[in-house]
Amino acid sequence: MDQWYGEYWGQTWYKNSFLVRRPEQIAQARGHDREWNNIHDSGCNFTCLAMMVGVDPARLSSAMAALSFFFSDRTIPARYLTGRTGGLVWDQNEPYSRIKKVVMDNFWHSKLGRRTKITIQFKGETTTADYPKGKQVVIDARGKGHHIICGSEEHSYLVAGSKGEDFFLWDPDDSKMPIEEILAGRVTLRHLFEEYAGEQIEFLKYRIDIS
Repeated sequence: MDQWYGEYWGQTWYKNSFLVRRPEQIAQARGHDREWNNIHDSGCNFTCLAMMVGVDPARLSSAMAALSFFFSDRTIPARYLTGRTGGLVWDQNEPYSRIKKVVMDNFWHSKLGRRTKITIQFKGETTTADYPKGKQVVIDARGKGHHIICGSEEHSYLVAGSKGEDFFLWDPDDSKMPIEEILAGRVTLRHLFEEYAGEQIEFLKYRIDIS
Protein backbone atom coordinates (compact mmCIF):
# COMPACT_ATOMS: atom_id res chain seq x y z
CA MET A 1 0.00 0.00 0.00
CA ASP A 2 1.30 3.44 -0.96
CA GLN A 3 0.21 6.21 1.41
CA TRP A 4 0.06 9.70 -0.11
CA TYR A 5 0.00 11.72 3.11
CA GLY A 6 2.53 12.01 5.88
CA GLU A 7 0.10 12.36 8.77
CA TYR A 8 -3.51 11.40 9.39
CA TRP A 9 -6.04 12.86 11.84
CA GLY A 10 -9.42 11.74 13.14
CA GLN A 11 -12.30 14.16 13.50
CA THR A 12 -13.26 12.32 16.70
CA TRP A 13 -10.19 13.73 18.44
CA TYR A 14 -11.51 17.31 18.46
CA LYS A 15 -14.59 17.74 20.63
CA ASN A 16 -13.50 21.19 21.81
CA SER A 17 -12.46 22.63 18.43
CA PHE A 18 -15.32 24.43 16.72
CA LEU A 19 -16.05 25.47 13.13
CA VAL A 20 -17.12 29.02 14.01
CA ARG A 21 -15.90 32.59 13.54
CA ARG A 22 -16.72 33.63 17.10
CA PRO A 23 -17.25 31.67 20.36
CA GLU A 24 -20.86 32.84 20.67
CA GLN A 25 -21.64 30.89 17.48
CA ILE A 26 -21.03 27.55 19.23
CA ALA A 27 -24.31 25.66 18.90
CA GLN A 28 -26.05 22.29 18.79
CA ALA A 29 -28.44 21.25 16.05
CA ARG A 30 -32.03 20.92 17.27
CA GLY A 31 -32.97 18.09 14.91
CA HIS A 32 -30.90 16.01 12.51
CA ASP A 33 -28.33 14.12 14.65
CA ARG A 34 -28.22 16.88 17.30
CA GLU A 35 -24.63 17.49 16.29
CA TRP A 36 -22.49 20.30 17.66
CA ASN A 37 -20.61 22.52 15.22
CA ASN A 38 -17.29 21.13 16.36
CA ILE A 39 -14.82 19.09 14.33
CA HIS A 40 -15.90 15.94 16.19
CA ASP A 41 -19.53 16.11 15.00
CA SER A 42 -19.38 18.21 11.83
CA GLY A 43 -15.82 18.10 10.54
CA CYS A 44 -15.28 15.05 8.32
CA ASN A 45 -14.71 17.13 5.16
CA PHE A 46 -12.75 19.74 7.11
CA THR A 47 -10.45 17.09 8.60
CA CYS A 48 -9.73 15.81 5.09
CA LEU A 49 -8.84 19.35 3.97
CA ALA A 50 -6.47 19.65 6.91
CA MET A 51 -4.65 16.49 5.89
CA MET A 52 -4.31 17.81 2.33
CA VAL A 53 -2.42 20.90 3.53
CA GLY A 54 -0.61 19.09 6.35
CA VAL A 55 -1.98 21.24 9.18
CA ASP A 56 -3.65 20.02 12.36
CA PRO A 57 -7.46 20.47 12.05
CA ALA A 58 -7.72 22.43 15.31
CA ARG A 59 -5.13 24.95 14.17
CA LEU A 60 -6.65 25.14 10.70
CA SER A 61 -10.09 25.91 12.15
CA SER A 62 -8.59 28.81 14.12
CA ALA A 63 -6.92 30.18 10.99
CA MET A 64 -10.09 29.78 8.92
CA ALA A 65 -12.13 31.70 11.51
CA ALA A 66 -10.50 34.93 10.35
CA LEU A 67 -11.33 34.28 6.68
CA SER A 68 -15.16 34.43 6.75
CA PHE A 69 -15.14 30.73 5.97
CA PHE A 70 -17.73 29.47 8.45
CA PHE A 71 -21.34 30.50 7.84
CA SER A 72 -24.82 29.79 9.16
CA ASP A 73 -26.61 26.90 7.45
CA ARG A 74 -30.36 27.64 7.40
CA THR A 75 -31.15 24.01 6.61
CA ILE A 76 -29.90 22.91 10.06
CA PRO A 77 -31.76 24.72 12.90
CA ALA A 78 -29.66 25.03 16.03
CA ARG A 79 -29.63 26.50 19.52
CA TYR A 80 -26.61 28.62 20.39
CA LEU A 81 -24.94 28.72 23.79
CA THR A 82 -26.22 32.28 24.07
CA GLY A 83 -29.79 30.93 24.03
CA ARG A 84 -30.79 32.26 20.62
CA THR A 85 -31.73 30.03 17.70
CA GLY A 86 -30.64 30.08 14.06
CA GLY A 87 -28.84 28.07 11.45
CA LEU A 88 -25.90 25.94 12.55
CA VAL A 89 -22.60 27.67 11.78
CA TRP A 90 -20.04 25.29 10.25
CA ASP A 91 -17.90 24.89 7.12
CA GLN A 92 -20.82 23.43 5.06
CA ASN A 93 -18.27 21.24 3.28
CA GLU A 94 -16.70 24.27 1.60
CA PRO A 95 -14.77 25.07 -0.58
CA TYR A 96 -17.58 23.81 -2.75
CA SER A 97 -20.88 25.43 -3.70
CA ARG A 98 -20.13 29.10 -2.93
CA ILE A 99 -16.50 29.41 -1.94
CA LYS A 100 -14.36 28.09 -4.79
CA LYS A 101 -11.00 29.19 -3.40
CA VAL A 102 -9.50 29.91 0.01
CA VAL A 103 -6.15 31.64 0.49
CA MET A 104 -4.18 31.81 3.75
CA ASP A 105 -1.21 34.14 3.43
CA ASN A 106 1.73 34.54 5.80
CA PHE A 107 0.79 31.21 7.41
CA TRP A 108 3.48 29.52 9.50
CA HIS A 109 3.63 25.92 8.31
CA SER A 110 5.27 23.98 11.13
CA LYS A 111 6.22 20.98 8.97
CA LEU A 112 7.94 23.18 6.40
CA GLY A 113 9.42 25.46 9.03
CA ARG A 114 8.59 28.68 7.17
CA ARG A 115 5.85 31.16 6.38
CA THR A 116 3.73 30.10 3.45
CA LYS A 117 0.85 31.06 1.22
CA ILE A 118 -1.67 28.21 1.12
CA THR A 119 -4.33 28.10 -1.58
CA ILE A 120 -7.15 25.55 -1.47
CA GLN A 121 -9.08 25.55 -4.74
CA PHE A 122 -12.17 23.49 -5.54
CA LYS A 123 -11.79 21.97 -9.01
CA GLY A 124 -15.12 20.23 -9.53
CA GLU A 125 -17.41 17.40 -8.54
CA THR A 126 -18.24 14.08 -10.16
CA THR A 127 -20.94 11.70 -8.91
CA THR A 128 -21.38 8.07 -9.86
CA ALA A 129 -22.83 4.83 -8.53
CA ASP A 130 -20.37 2.81 -10.65
CA TYR A 131 -17.12 1.64 -9.04
CA PRO A 132 -15.03 1.45 -12.27
CA LYS A 133 -16.07 5.02 -13.15
CA GLY A 134 -15.24 6.19 -9.64
CA LYS A 135 -11.86 4.56 -9.89
CA GLN A 136 -11.21 6.36 -13.18
CA VAL A 137 -12.22 9.69 -11.60
CA VAL A 138 -9.47 9.20 -9.02
CA ILE A 139 -6.91 8.19 -11.66
CA ASP A 140 -7.71 11.26 -13.79
CA ALA A 141 -7.66 13.63 -10.82
CA ARG A 142 -4.36 12.28 -9.52
CA GLY A 143 -2.92 12.66 -13.02
CA LYS A 144 -3.63 16.39 -12.72
CA GLY A 145 -2.07 16.56 -9.26
CA HIS A 146 -5.42 17.02 -7.52
CA HIS A 147 -6.58 15.74 -4.14
CA ILE A 148 -9.88 13.89 -3.78
CA ILE A 149 -12.51 13.70 -1.08
CA CYS A 150 -15.25 11.15 -1.72
CA GLY A 151 -18.26 9.71 0.03
CA SER A 152 -22.00 9.89 0.50
CA GLU A 153 -23.97 13.02 1.36
CA GLU A 154 -23.58 12.11 5.04
CA HIS A 155 -19.86 11.38 5.36
CA SER A 156 -16.57 12.20 3.65
CA TYR A 157 -13.41 10.13 3.15
CA LEU A 158 -10.01 11.21 1.90
CA VAL A 159 -8.61 9.20 -1.02
CA ALA A 160 -5.30 8.69 0.74
CA GLY A 161 -3.26 6.18 -1.23
CA SER A 162 -3.17 3.24 -3.58
CA LYS A 163 -3.64 -0.36 -2.54
CA GLY A 164 -2.90 -2.79 -5.34
CA GLU A 165 -5.38 -1.96 -8.09
CA ASP A 166 -7.67 -0.17 -5.64
CA PHE A 167 -7.40 3.00 -3.53
CA PHE A 168 -6.96 3.35 0.21
CA LEU A 169 -9.49 5.68 1.89
CA TRP A 170 -8.91 7.48 5.15
CA ASP A 171 -12.02 7.59 7.34
CA PRO A 172 -11.86 10.60 9.69
CA ASP A 173 -14.41 8.89 11.95
CA ASP A 174 -12.69 6.13 13.90
CA SER A 175 -15.70 5.39 16.10
CA LYS A 176 -16.75 2.35 14.03
CA MET A 177 -13.36 0.92 13.15
CA PRO A 178 -10.10 1.21 15.13
CA ILE A 179 -7.69 3.73 13.70
CA GLU A 180 -5.02 1.03 13.38
CA GLU A 181 -7.25 -0.90 10.97
CA ILE A 182 -8.12 2.21 8.95
CA LEU A 183 -4.43 3.05 8.66
CA ALA A 184 -3.70 -0.52 7.57
CA GLY A 185 -5.95 -0.03 4.54
CA ARG A 186 -9.15 -1.79 5.62
CA VAL A 187 -11.28 0.93 3.96
CA THR A 188 -10.96 1.05 0.18
CA LEU A 189 -12.83 2.66 -2.68
CA ARG A 190 -14.35 -0.71 -3.62
CA HIS A 191 -15.60 -1.19 -0.06
CA LEU A 192 -17.22 2.26 -0.17
CA PHE A 193 -19.17 1.41 -3.32
CA GLU A 194 -20.20 -1.94 -1.82
CA GLU A 195 -21.42 -0.26 1.38
CA TYR A 196 -23.50 2.26 -0.58
CA ALA A 197 -24.50 -0.09 -3.39
CA GLY A 198 -26.79 1.65 -5.87
CA GLU A 199 -26.25 5.08 -4.31
CA GLN A 200 -24.38 8.00 -5.83
CA ILE A 201 -20.87 8.58 -4.50
CA GLU A 202 -19.56 12.15 -4.65
CA PHE A 203 -15.99 12.91 -5.69
CA LEU A 204 -14.81 16.42 -4.79
CA LYS A 205 -11.54 17.44 -6.41
CA TYR A 206 -9.13 20.04 -5.03
CA ARG A 207 -5.88 21.69 -5.93
CA ILE A 208 -3.51 22.65 -3.12
CA ASP A 209 -0.74 25.18 -3.70
CA ILE A 210 1.78 25.95 -0.97
CA SER A 211 4.40 28.58 -1.77
